[in-house]
Amino acid sequence: MRVLFTVYPSFAHLWPIVPCAWALQSAGHEVRVATHASFADAVAGVGLSPVGLGDPNANEARMRPDAKAPPGPEDVLRYAEVLGLDEEGREHWIAFYQYLLNAVSDYVRTDLPDASDLVSFAKVWKPDLVIWDPTFASGPVAARACGAAHARFLMGPDCFAWSMDKLAERRAELQAAGLSENPQADLVRPLAEKYGIEVDDELMYGQWSIDPLPPGLGLPNSSTRISMRYVPYSGTETLPEWLYEQPERPRIALTLGESTRRFIKGDWGRTPAIMEAVADLDVDVIATLNELQMDGVGTLPANVRRIEWVPLTYLLPTCSAIIHHGGMGTFAASIAFKVPQIVCDTDESLLIRAVEEEPSAGLCPRCAGAGDQGALDSGTYRVGWEFGVREEAREKVTQWEMPAKKLESTPTANYVLGRGNGVRLDHRTQSVDEIRKSILQVVTEPAFQDGTEAAYQEWLSRPSPHEIVPMLEKLTEANRRR
Repeated sequence: MRVLFTVYPSFAHLWPIVPCAWALQSAGHEVRVATHASFADAVAGVGLSPVGLGDPNANEARMRPDAKAPPGPEDVLRYAEVLGLDEEGREHWIAFYQYLLNAVSDYVRTDLPDASDLVSFAKVWKPDLVIWDPTFASGPVAARACGAAHARFLMGPDCFAWSMDKLAERRAELQAAGLSENPQADLVRPLAEKYGIEVDDELMYGQWSIDPLPPGLGLPNSSTRISMRYVPYSGTETLPEWLYEQPERPRIALTLGESTRRFIKGDWGRTPAIMEAVADLDVDVIATLNELQMDGVGTLPANVRRIEWVPLTYLLPTCSAIIHHGGMGTFAASIAFKVPQIVCDTDESLLIRAVEEEPSAGLCPRCAGAGDQGALDSGTYRVGWEFGVREEAREKVTQWEMPAKKLESTPTANYVLGRGNGVRLDHRTQSVDEIRKSILQVVTEPAFQDGTEAAYQEWLSRPSPHEIVPMLEKLTEANRRR
């Protein structure tokens, strides 16, 4: 059969689908991966065939100055109140409404060629199955347009389906409050109507979902899910010679993710605290951080080697522990290689707040001296801006104050704590000495290795990408419409 994946143009969205795409390809199926044309080479680089969408010479949609901005906190919290959400539920809603829907908005636009290019390709190539990134919601529209079966590939806790279930439960209350019954449907509807496609639950949830999360990490919802083991993949390069042998003393990996390094200068003061904490320990630290993430760090400790990048699948087998940002790919890779985890997380809400500033005045008081381009303060983001891609100042900018944590860091930290295979690092509340003691504890106490072994066995109990291929074949046969 023919299988078309759609992915948001980011390595954090591409790498999770690679083992599943390879499994289908190795089983004899034709596989294509559709994404923005500027990211097509990245797809080809992982051994898959790209379909470039939109203008290859243009920045992708999130880098356009007219990209959708996050809704304001008042709007977000008004929904949460009408939906009757508790504190934990409010965080799931914020993740969906203030973060994820922004990404969804980028590739359902009818004023840009990307979504239309996807539908046109699907009509010509006629895939039997479309597997779509939940943030790339033109995928199910293309599937409907060509009669293909379609499924979501989950990248983290399913805030999409969880939130839409809550919206459906409170439909009457939302109508009474003058709020939309389904903000995601509102985003997708113009594209769907362009092709005469009904916006219904199937278009929102997929006919089924491929769920690579371990038990206990997902969110309860009404979608149909197929379990799959999250097989780690993080790119390839020539294996560095220093990784040929196991280190003589404990090695700790330090990684703070691929996403925020592109648009947040510094790391909320977290990196300097970690560097100070590890400086006096009898360990070797491999810090995969770029210059922006190192902002605020003075002299590098003698026991720290900083390299901008090395695949985690190369590094982790040599490590006794990992300090990381709580991202799903890093978390899963650490389990797969049986490495105890120190997950960076804070107690603050995910809620994003906006601050408007004139560039001539500096983006904010903490950014004084950042230069004419207004380099972003640590912990801030603005629409259509990325280091090295779009850095030009505009007449007026809106700066969004981000919480000092990854979107999934709290769920992953809770999982690690619950399984006993690591600890939580909160640089907002812990002293350098407390951070140092936590790191040493994870490296030296056997109980954390026991917890890591238990988490590994739970991970191993899930079917591999290869093992779910026959089920995907059967579901495709039962659900395609031609």
